[in-house]
Amino acid sequence: MIATATRPRVTRAARTIVVGAIAVAGTALLAARPALVGATPVPVTVLAVLFVVLLVAGVGLPVPAAAPPEAPARTSRRATALVTLAGVAAFAVGRWLVGGHPPTTGTGFLVVTSTLAAVAEEAWFRRLWFGLLAPAGDGIAIAGSTLLFAAVHVSIYGVWVLPLDLAAGLLLGWQRSATGSWVAPAITHVAANLLVVL
Repeated sequence: MIATATRPRVTRAARTIVVGAIAVAGTALLAARPALVGATPVPVTVLAVLFVVLLVAGVGLPVPAAAPPEAPARTSRRATALVTLAGVAAFAVGRWLVGGHPPTTGTGFLVVTSTLAAVAEEAWFRRLWFGLLAPAGDGIAIAGSTLLFAAVHVSIYGVWVLPLDLAAGLLLGWQRSATGSWVAPAITHVAANLLVVL
C-alpha cells in the first residue's frame, strides 16, 4: 500500500482569523491615510495604490457565509434598484440641505479618485467587514461596519464628521443587509462622493 501525504486542512475558523487580521490591518491603514500621504512626495499615487489594494483584498478575501442555506434567495434586481435609489436620494437630499460649492478645478481627476475611494471602501466595509461580522447577525454587521467606517474618517476630517459618517454607514449597511450584496452601497457611495465633488 502506498502512503499518501495529506496536507493539513486550514480550518474555517483559522481562515476567518487570518482574514480578520488582514481586515484590521487594512482598516488601520485607512485610518492612517493622513500620515501616509504626509510621508511621501507622491501622495496621490500612495492613495491610489492603497485603494486598489483594499478593493482587490475586499473583493477577494473569503468571508463566512452570511446566511444559512435555507435563507431566502437574493433580492430581485428591482428591489436592489429601489434600495439603491433610496440611498442615492437620501444623499441627494442631504447635499441639497447642506448646500455646497461650485465644481473645483481638476474635477475629472476628483471624479476618478472619489469613485475609486468609494468602491474600495464599500468592498472593504460592506463586503469584507460586513461579511466577517454577519454570522453574529445583520444588526451586528451593520453596527460594526458602520463604526469602523466612521472611525477611519475621523483622522481625515476630524471628529465633527462622526455623526455624518455614522448616518451614512447605517444607510449603506442597511442597503447591504436589504440586498444581500455590497453593490447597492457601492453605487450609493459613488453617488454621494460625486455629489460632494460636483
